[in-house]
Amino acid sequence: MDLGSWLVAEHDDAQHRLSTQILEVVPTGRRRERLPGANSVDWTVFHVARHAGLALRVLGHDPAMSDALLDGVPAEVAAPSAGLQETQQPLLEMIDTPQLEAYALSVFDEVRAFLGHQDAASIDVLPDVAAALRRAGLDEQEFDWVYRQWSAPHVLYRWTLGGHIIHHIGELTGVRNQMGLSPFRS
Repeated sequence: MDLGSWLVAEHDDAQHRLSTQILEVVPTGRRRERLPGANSVDWTVFHVARHAGLALRVLGHDPAMSDALLDGVPAEVAAPSAGLQETQQPLLEMIDTPQLEAYALSVFDEVRAFLGHQDAASIDVLPDVAAALRRAGLDEQEFDWVYRQWSAPHVLYRWTLGGHIIHHIGELTGVRNQMGLSPFRS
């Protein structure tokens, strides 16, 4: 199996679990509920989609299709920094659940398409992350941790387009279970 196929297979598994084990199980009307110490399902989905969309941009892919799904939302929701925070932000109230879901799934489709064209040689090429983040409009002072973390070799592929998504799907599975919605428990 070549690297591009492996990355796509990992991504397909993560997106399938998100769709079938979270989005199809947690009713739309409950996706804004927050359990103690947790973010809502909607925030977490928005968070991973925003990170992935920004990573695509940094890697030279324009996520225009998914960005278009944010047309009409307040500027705070479409800002480069929107959703990057680990802790749920009030801006979530400015986008409805169906629009957020459509946006996130579109981003993940774009990630899949992008990963399918990658090979070991392309993954070894580290873009000028700081310059790309500046072009994307991400404030260096507020998000210095993104500038530092994403400048490490392979982190955009290994973490931001892979592990970060998988990590949060695991978190969402725990939230779903705590909501009493596990399809595996009676």
